[in-house]
Amino acid sequence: MKESADLHDVVFILLPDPLDQEIDGFTFDPSILLPVQIADGSSTIDPSTGIQIEMIAAGLIKIVAHAPSHEHTLYYRALLRALQPDIVKELQLAAIAKANNQELDFAEELFLAASYLNPDIPEMFVNLSVLYGQKARLAMDQDDQELYDSAIEKQVNILRRGLEHHPLSELLLSEFGMLNLFLGNDEIAATYLNQYLSIARDGEKKELIEKRVKEINERLENDQTLHAAFDEMQLGNEEQALRLIETFIANNKDIWSGWFIKGWAHRRLGDFASAQKAFLTCLELGEKNADIYNELSICALELGNEELSKDYLEIALELDEDNVKLLSNLAYLHIRSEEFNRAHELLLRGQAIDPNDPAIKHLQSQLGIEEDDNVIDG
Repeated sequence: MKESADLHDVVFILLPDPLDQEIDGFTFDPSILLPVQIADGSSTIDPSTGIQIEMIAAGLIKIVAHAPSHEHTLYYRALLRALQPDIVKELQLAAIAKANNQELDFAEELFLAASYLNPDIPEMFVNLSVLYGQKARLAMDQDDQELYDSAIEKQVNILRRGLEHHPLSELLLSEFGMLNLFLGNDEIAATYLNQYLSIARDGEKKELIEKRVKEINERLENDQTLHAAFDEMQLGNEEQALRLIETFIANNKDIWSGWFIKGWAHRRLGDFASAQKAFLTCLELGEKNADIYNELSICALELGNEELSKDYLEIALELDEDNVKLLSNLAYLHIRSEEFNRAHELLLRGQAIDPNDPAIKHLQSQLGIEEDDNVIDG
């Protein structure tokens, strides 16, 4: 009946008939198995100590925390409250103490149990979110990506669960919005932070979040402009793309993708000098990818520097060695220069990657290469 690895130290027992009684209005049901926490490393209850009420309470806490969908979860929650009327307060205090002592897994269990026992307090969910944030930072320090991702996922989910219970909580709306802002989810962050601003009381926190929302809106507007410019390029509207991208670059001079679209548009319009300048700016900003060097190769060729054009393509191939388009482009340049052996070598590489590529087939036919040839016809 164990539902989670977190329940490895829990066994289930039946109450003896004499315990069929009431506690503060709670009636025991002897037909329902009760969870009991056993000593770590054991598989059964120690007969020398028997079953203590604390063992049942600990077992109940584990089930409430780690198996909220258990078929008897409502019964277990009610029993836990009957056994320890101040259980929620006790769990919170114990969880804070454990967290302060860096016993984060134990603190998580206690906070989880408290949140399921009394979901009516928004702070319950925020406490857990803070704890998961601690776990994420520790995972980052340990360079454990899997553990980091797990902690962040739990942090997102616990705040989302809190908002299901408290959709108009200023605290939860601001926490969830700021978490998504940290994660780079600008649109989600804007949605929840705007909801927060619509109900928040005036104060320093509201002013701070208003500034954050303004920054998010500016980024989203810039992203829309960038995407619109790209769409115009796809549609063949280079002049419109240039107008849009100039607006983007005016506000985002250090973002290479804007300069790339600018260079792309200029190159398609035949302004190779301006295109080359834009692509070189991409490199100056620290971005180095095969597409930039391929575009620079085209510009250099059109501006009369065939050797530089080859150099750019060689760099592009170092970055993307299986790119058939780059192989065929470089092969074409070597054919132009009558460097047939190098062209043949490049075409064979392209043929091995994609035997049906039309550019490779065309260039091979220019060299008189059959598909199985290993030498260039004479």
